[in-house]
Amino acid sequence: MKRETKLMHYGRSPKPGPANPPVVRASTILHETVASFRDTNKRREKDDTVLSYGRRGTTTAYALANAVCDLEGGDASFLFPTGIAALAGAISAYSSSGDHVLIVDSIFPATRTYCENQLRRNGVEIDYFSADAIDIDEWVKPNTKVVILETPGSNTFDIMDLSKFCKNAKKHNVIIIADNTYGSGWYYRPLEFGCDVSVIAGTKYLSGHADVMMGIATSRQEISAPLRQLVHNTGQILAPDEAYACLRGMRTLNLRLERHEQTGLALANWLLMRDEVVEVLHPGLSSHPGSEIWKRDASGCNGMFSVKFKLSFAADDFMDSLTLFSIGTSWGGFESLVMPIEPYKNRKYKPENTSLPMIRFQTGLEHQDDLLDDLSNAFSSLK
Repeated sequence: MKRETKLMHYGRSPKPGPANPPVVRASTILHETVASFRDTNKRREKDDTVLSYGRRGTTTAYALANAVCDLEGGDASFLFPTGIAALAGAISAYSSSGDHVLIVDSIFPATRTYCENQLRRNGVEIDYFSADAIDIDEWVKPNTKVVILETPGSNTFDIMDLSKFCKNAKKHNVIIIADNTYGSGWYYRPLEFGCDVSVIAGTKYLSGHADVMMGIATSRQEISAPLRQLVHNTGQILAPDEAYACLRGMRTLNLRLERHEQTGLALANWLLMRDEVVEVLHPGLSSHPGSEIWKRDASGCNGMFSVKFKLSFAADDFMDSLTLFSIGTSWGGFESLVMPIEPYKNRKYKPENTSLPMIRFQTGLEHQDDLLDDLSNAFSSLK
């Protein structure tokens, strides 16, 4: 069955029945007999979809978890209330005091903050490696247990050769965790290239409507036990209303991403021609470092990219002059966004000219001609 068709049928109940899984809100699950109660508690230890107690989710959450698990090509998926909660859960499940964790230098800033503020305090040693690395030989230690990566890298869209990297890293018997929010399981599947856990902030493209907070970690079966135990011990789950909204948003994931990609590339190419622009960071541009690797391994790009402007460019005034692009932190929704970024501020491996003003663009589902007019008018207003 084609993936586009699967998107329409995830969670479908036997007919006659609703097209979309209904919202099931519950804490206590009732039983007629003690035998049924005991049997349920026994079965839930091997089956994540057994309805036993609200802390472990309801059928609405199970439908979403199964959908994303299939989308990612994994064996088990676990829901969290936010993307960073899913990343923190995955990292914590496989590392403890005395361990060493390696992190790609281009990681999402909130992940970096969690590792610095929480992991270090819990006795976990941390080091960062360059985003262009193809192995970890230079940084690995006898106590290295986990490698955390993200490709494309956060805000600067650094591309990793994931298959080559994972093949080399696996020689050191480490767990590899990938932030796959950019590819969202549709354009990119890290588990296929050797990663052990893939994490998506469903807040972004999975839900697609700027109204859901959600994270999900998908793993291979042979290493899922520690992650499952952490989820159950800490009570991590997603509320049924958010699960319903995210699953409903996923029905149009492929169509939305096609539009995001088309518009994003159109705007990126247009901005390349502006005198005010120094560089456009977009994995779909042939000028982007690693674009050939991304084209080989992924099936497309989303609507997000970053732009470096000349030092004299009034970036704040430019953003304030935009009308269709709002200023906001998130991305992956239907709306177009901009925000100022300083992606090299806390990085160890930095290129030249890190003082240039930078803006991150998220192109929404508006007509690209209107967005181009908005950009053009904002440039004109500065003159």
